[in-house]
Amino acid sequence: MNITVCNPLLRTPLSLIVDDSCPVVNLTYYWIHQRHAWKARHQPNIPPERWEGNATQLKSIPPTIPADFAYEWAEWCWENGVKGKFSLIPYPAGVGRVDEGFPDFPTHEYHSWLRIYRELIWPSFDLTPEMLTHTAVVDLDTFSLTEEWEQVEWVDPPVDNRLTDYIITAMEMLDNVGIPCEGVTSPGAFGKRQEAAYAKAVLTASQHVNNNPRPFYFLWLKHDELPDVPIWYPEKEKGIAIASIVSCAGDWFGGWTGYDLGDADRFITEDLQGGRLPPILEKELPCVLVGHWPGFYFNGEKCGFDILKTVKARLDAYDPDATKTLWMKNSEIAHYYMARELTEITVMEEQHEIHLFTQFPTANFTLALDAPIRHVQVNGWDLREVHSRRDFQPDTFLIEGKQTFVAFDLEVGETRLALTE
Repeated sequence: MNITVCNPLLRTPLSLIVDDSCPVVNLTYYWIHQRHAWKARHQPNIPPERWEGNATQLKSIPPTIPADFAYEWAEWCWENGVKGKFSLIPYPAGVGRVDEGFPDFPTHEYHSWLRIYRELIWPSFDLTPEMLTHTAVVDLDTFSLTEEWEQVEWVDPPVDNRLTDYIITAMEMLDNVGIPCEGVTSPGAFGKRQEAAYAKAVLTASQHVNNNPRPFYFLWLKHDELPDVPIWYPEKEKGIAIASIVSCAGDWFGGWTGYDLGDADRFITEDLQGGRLPPILEKELPCVLVGHWPGFYFNGEKCGFDILKTVKARLDAYDPDATKTLWMKNSEIAHYYMARELTEITVMEEQHEIHLFTQFPTANFTLALDAPIRHVQVNGWDLREVHSRRDFQPDTFLIEGKQTFVAFDLEVGETRLALTE
């Protein structure tokens, strides 16, 4: 009998990554201010490049993004089943620490933001640091800002303990407000030229701060390649690994600036045929979209948010009976791909059993068996037969022609499937 590990519940993972998000302040406003001040000090005769922002736009960029908008956005995501990853920059632009407050802004706004993070965003999105400031590198001894930048000089970061300590500090600040993060987000290309060392540092930090042996990191955005979920540093016997979440679609909502309006058609066109997403979905590969928090707000006009609503409506039309796609957190995708790659599966032909052994638990683990099976038990528990993909859920099995699909939550240790043909 041949066995294949399929996508969860035979559905392609969908996920939304939200970068540059932080309590109270609008990162874009401070990022452009600080970057242009750095240019004036170090490169006074070199005009800013496009990625460094347009200072003439600052007059239209508010320094804050209100908690009321976060509430509206998070409530809509919850009601519409959108899941993914949402950054919580611990010390945004050095303006204030998430675990100490923002002294130059109303206290009630800070507390409202934290409540929304915990109660509305966290149930649907992994919360991660996007390192410490997303602007200048912090001197951990003095907690002052240096002249180096997290997404410039630290694209090629130091590979000694400084990198690990930096990530530990970011994770600890979230943990101080009761948010143990599942992974991290790279500010810009932070760590890209030392990815192996970066992945190891994130894994070490995650184990140190949160006792989490299976974190993820988001670093790569690939517009013109097929996405994957690479697994680094696996230790099968110990259940240790780290996953790289790769996005296939860039920010075509409102940009990181909040003044570069995107277009829903770049994700998926109205006829559901064009754009970046349909060919990825047709190949049943993880479909991870990226947006930036200032772009969703779009200086109060919420234009990026409107594009998100359009994209979601088109994805719903693409999958009207919810049998093709499944919205997942980044951590859920990471855990599934770890289990997919690192679970040992043994077919016991004479006993009509399949034995699985893993240290990598995951929900909705789905197998395809190349035979029609009349009865399936998982660890002595009878699975229910269903007759359509719409009804295919955990603890069920589905026969299609000469194949049988089986779905269940995979737990640590041994799992036994007993089959009756």
